[in-house]
Amino acid sequence: MKHMAVLTAAFSAAVLVVCMVLTGSPFAGAATMAPHEKTVEGPNGFRFTVGHSGQAFHPVAPLNGMPTNREVFLDDTFYGRVEAGGTGKLKAGYLVACAVDLTVGIDLGAAIGFEAGFRVGGSSSGDSASSSVDAGLGPDLHVGASIDLSIVPGKVQPFEVGTKELPPGSTGYFVSRDFHVSVQDCGGPLTIRSYTIVEAESPEVSGREAVYGDPIFL
Repeated sequence: MKHMAVLTAAFSAAVLVVCMVLTGSPFAGAATMAPHEKTVEGPNGFRFTVGHSGQAFHPVAPLNGMPTNREVFLDDTFYGRVEAGGTGKLKAGYLVACAVDLTVGIDLGAAIGFEAGFRVGGSSSGDSASSSVDAGLGPDLHVGASIDLSIVPGKVQPFEVGTKELPPGSTGYFVSRDFHVSVQDCGGPLTIRSYTIVEAESPEVSGREAVYGDPIFL
């Protein structure tokens, strides 16, 4: 039990140090972001527009209290417009990436060796006789542990908010409020960037354009 207590304390200290070194500092409260918009002009006067506005984020403490987890609620209004004579589709979401993907594990190894020796020996000398009994009984307990810290570069993961068909000749909107993003085992800062994509079609032209929000660091 003493070995296990020491091991648990050592592991907890190691995890705490790793978290302090690799965990970013979240914002204290909600913040709003700048809007973005682009208009594409194709051949034969074909035009379409893509943009977003009202982007905001509100980070919160993770429910399980782990400093390597991140949780945030996101607001945004994504929109697109295709001029009369064309059709289009609006796609919206977020790109999310940690500086590093962090995994901390512990491997326990225990081995118990049980050795027993029992020897009986007798000797005689002259008229006297003596005997001896040598019994050895010894359990041998070995407990070992290794802490495995895996750090790999973070990967960019898409979080799709949704898609929407755009009405010809008018603006279509995708309004998203309190979109929840939760990321586990995140080392360093978490970066979030919104994206808005419009894919437009007309009898003569096929087009695609995207706008990206300013990055959010948590």
